[in-house]
Amino acid sequence: MARPGRLAPEHVIRLQGRIVGKLAILVFIFTAPTLAGIFVIGVLTADMALASAMPIVLAALAGVLLAAPASWFIAKAILNSTRPRENENA
Repeated sequence: MARPGRLAPEHVIRLQGRIVGKLAILVFIFTAPTLAGIFVIGVLTADMALASAMPIVLAALAGVLLAAPASWFIAKAILNSTRPRENENA
């Protein structure tokens, strides 16, 4: 049983999951266009023969698809680095 004023462990885990999800969405807003832009620039500089529409669209799509798991891991890392330590007050 949790102490008064403290959440039970299962509630903390559920709350952390929600926080990670919301933070991941915010991180995705920045990482998706960044990765898409990096991949599109990579296609455009690799070879001008590849500069048709399809490789550019595929590169942008790959950047957006890779940004989803990347933003989840970044959000978890941010949450873990800002979480207070257990023995910090001791």
